[in-house]
Amino acid sequence: MMPHRSYRRVSPEVRQAAVEQVLALASTLSSESEACRVVADQIGVHTNSVRNWVRAAEGPSLERMDAAALRRRVALLQQQLAAAAEMNRTLADTLNETRRRT
Repeated sequence: MMPHRSYRRVSPEVRQAAVEQVLALASTLSSESEACRVVADQIGVHTNSVRNWVRAAEGPSLERMDAAALRRRVALLQQQLAAAAEMNRTLADTLNETRRRT
């Protein structure tokens, strides 16, 4: 007879906090998987649960998106890139102006 598995219910708030912690830790640890493991150990759930929460928070993967969703995603990324390029130009102009004054 197989033992009965008991799954722990985790509130949406705890899930969101776990995702945020994984994203913060991923840059300091060797990988996102290691960050998921660390967070999972802290809150007492399986690593794959945390990994699934992170994937869900990221939104659908490109492989599962339809053509319309991909076009919307590309348009959004192009807008973000244009905004970042404009910010970069503004910062460069400010830096150049500061250098001219000194």
